[in-house]
Amino acid sequence: MKESIIVDITNQGKVIFKSGGTIEELIQKIDGPSTIIAALIDNEVQELSYRIKDDTNLTFIHINERMGAKIYRSGLKFLYIAAIKELYGTNTNVELKHSLDKGIYTKIDKEIAEKDVEDIKAKMKELSNRNLKIERLTTNRKEAIKYFNGTKEQEKVDLYKQMTRDVVTLYSLLDYYEYFYSKMPINTGILNNFDLTLTKDGGIILQYPNPHDGIIPPYTHMEDVLNVFKSYGNWSTRLGVNYVSEVNNVVINGKIKEFIQLNEIRQNEDLQTIAYEIKTKINDLKLILIAGPSSSGKTTTSKKISLYLKSLGINPFVISTDDYFKNRAETPKNEKGEYEYDILEAIDVDMFNTHLTKLLNGEEIVIPTYNFLTGEKEFKNPPITLKNRDIIIIEGIHTLNEELTKSIDRKNKYKIYISPFTPLGLDRHNHISTVDLRLIRRLVRDYRTRGYSAEATLAGWQNVRVSEEKYIFPYQKEADKVLDTALIYELGILKTYAIPILYSVNYKSKYYSEALRIINFLEYFLNIPVDTLPNTALLREFVGNGYFE
Repeated sequence: MKESIIVDITNQGKVIFKSGGTIEELIQKIDGPSTIIAALIDNEVQELSYRIKDDTNLTFIHINERMGAKIYRSGLKFLYIAAIKELYGTNTNVELKHSLDKGIYTKIDKEIAEKDVEDIKAKMKELSNRNLKIERLTTNRKEAIKYFNGTKEQEKVDLYKQMTRDVVTLYSLLDYYEYFYSKMPINTGILNNFDLTLTKDGGIILQYPNPHDGIIPPYTHMEDVLNVFKSYGNWSTRLGVNYVSEVNNVVINGKIKEFIQLNEIRQNEDLQTIAYEIKTKINDLKLILIAGPSSSGKTTTSKKISLYLKSLGINPFVISTDDYFKNRAETPKNEKGEYEYDILEAIDVDMFNTHLTKLLNGEEIVIPTYNFLTGEKEFKNPPITLKNRDIIIIEGIHTLNEELTKSIDRKNKYKIYISPFTPLGLDRHNHISTVDLRLIRRLVRDYRTRGYSAEATLAGWQNVRVSEEKYIFPYQKEADKVLDTALIYELGILKTYAIPILYSVNYKSKYYSEALRIINFLEYFLNIPVDTLPNTALLREFVGNGYFE
């Protein structure tokens, strides 16, 4: 092995470096900024402990970037768990349940007061200031199973038993060993920006900084969203399915078809409840507005609610705001020159309101259909009126925003916010991200219906997320109802479609590392045959062959 190598650092130039040196040592050599948390080498994310042995191109990853922020959050979780165990003992159970308002909702198996929250925060600060090493280690599967048997973390034991590979990766901090399905920081020193907030029910929100400005936004309690998470979580607990290993056991035991039906019944009951509530207000309502972030299942939800309303003697008409996109030549672009379809300005709001007003006045209109391949609105539908129609259902990401339907009074609207609030976790310390779930749904749907490659969807996802933060999430409080569209089993079905699509991402692509991360994540799920899925299931909106297509 040669003694010296050349590392070509993006935006900094070439550096002569010792062969076998770590990325951390390279940062010290060039006096790099403290915000570096990882690096991209050959389009793969590498931790700072990675040893560089050959001439290479390298791009530093900072905590204010999307991938860097994800690594930061993983490290922060480990710091939080270690601080609690240092304070209250190694047998203290800490559960990281789900995301909630730019933070992570957590529960500890003890009664928590404000004093405890301050103590945990102080301990986290202490551990951060000590700049403790977070060490990556590989061990064989049997040793990992033995360790987690000892800590009584049965869901981790079961997950490792279901794995096919013999070697697993763990991380150590102090005397604690954990698994996280993302890369990790090399030490606790960088994890110095966080906050904790006690919730009314004795939970703690672990808050992290906004990657764009480093500021931790003040926590806004979303009672309706939290209640939806809790309701689904309680239901899944009664069924004995809280973790991925337990879903896999349902598959192994040949009971997945029944389990899917139970999920469908639960979700349909929620829709039926909404339909009954709408019926009680039907004399005052003109519009039912269904909104949610990308790939929440708005199309199927709107059509299912339509059926439930029909069963109650109400005759609705469904409109999708997607059909009112401006023609591509008029679509706004971001500073990079890319089309932005997820902002309100991408919709022909004037035409949309003109059509609504005409419909409600009994006039005839032709609703367009947006052709995603040509980027043009097509007016091929037959003319329609609201004759014998009682109400209009509108679905789209901006429907909670009053600006979209500004021609109609607020008192004449019923607003529903939907999102897949899954309570499922890989284990008690690795919750399944709602964002990742929606991204996987979108990858599958975009490939099937819009002809988009995985790379195209991954490339556009950041713009989607930025738009959601600006134009969707702030309007959650406008909702009259919050609806959960998650299905505990769904990743086992989506996996079959998503993995081949993701493998198409070339290793030279800058999105290769993200594709690889999702592939590795999906490997924890056993495949579920798509023919077990009813054709009325919401998931059919993404995998196809559904009743509502």
